[in-house]
Amino acid sequence: MKKAITALLVGFFVAASVVALILFNFDRRAFTAQTYQRVFASQGFYERIPAILAQAVTSSPINPKDLPLVMQGMNAQAWEEFFRVLLPQDLITELGNQVLDSVFGYVNMESDVALISLLPLKETMAGPAGVRAVYRLLERQPACTLTQAAQMTINLITIRDIQLCNPPPEMHNLLTPVIQAQMEVIAISLPEESVLIEKKTQPDSEDPRIGLRDLRLLMRISPILPFGILILYTLLTVNSFRSWLEAWGLPFLITGVLGVFTGLAGASLLGGMIRRNIAKNAPTYLPEAFTEYSGDLANAMVNAFTRPLIWQGFFLTVFGLTLVVTAYFVRKRQAMIHPSEQETIID
Repeated sequence: MKKAITALLVGFFVAASVVALILFNFDRRAFTAQTYQRVFASQGFYERIPAILAQAVTSSPINPKDLPLVMQGMNAQAWEEFFRVLLPQDLITELGNQVLDSVFGYVNMESDVALISLLPLKETMAGPAGVRAVYRLLERQPACTLTQAAQMTINLITIRDIQLCNPPPEMHNLLTPVIQAQMEVIAISLPEESVLIEKKTQPDSEDPRIGLRDLRLLMRISPILPFGILILYTLLTVNSFRSWLEAWGLPFLITGVLGVFTGLAGASLLGGMIRRNIAKNAPTYLPEAFTEYSGDLANAMVNAFTRPLIWQGFFLTVFGLTLVVTAYFVRKRQAMIHPSEQETIID
């Protein structure tokens, strides 16, 4: 009967430990902006944003007439170069990190609204970078003839449709104030900040973040269950140093091996499931570059969640194996001792 109970406790301990490792690590990694910031940086996500934005603009149903004159009729490559000049890498990273910090501040109930400040973007558009970005667009066009250059200047001033071309450097002094004025108008029309998520006017009891907070609490305290099982199992089975080695060695070894296997298999299985789900359910208006890259990004995120589980499983495996090997040598040494001396050993 005692052997059946101890075997049952070992099974409960191993299962509870593996589940606790998964939940505890998920809570620590999935709900912090730093995890996503590191993954975005390592995967070069911010570097691909101009290309994603360019494809979004060219594939969206936006009426070209609604765009500024100098931005009408641009292809995806021209738009990408425009965004790369207008949105330097440090600005994209700053805005991206700001979004993540604000969103997770909302999710973790540190605030009731997630905002993104558009002031850096407004300053960039209204400054020299905005003018350089427009000239980068114009550089993609054929060189202007004298007639085209004159007509383009007149049409820009009178806000008429224009035939874009690449003006000669001599015309930059004339065009720059006009271009800058248009970019300033666009910048002024942008709000200083944009609301990403906001708490709805509802009782706190209906706030979905309450349920998430309670779920995260369970994740944090999940290691208590296997720890309690281990204490009960130890009280029932351990009465000597050798019995402690034997009692703890195999359960920790099995837990560690399963932890490593779960981390390795989970990364592959979850990554594949997320990729298939994105491909199946992604809205049609999203650019193809985004849906393609989101799968790679999902894999990287899953790896970020499971990597600690693999390392923790490895250390538990080493610990359990050390106990098993030590128990073997202790048992072998005791078997070699003369029976009359066996009583002198302190178990």
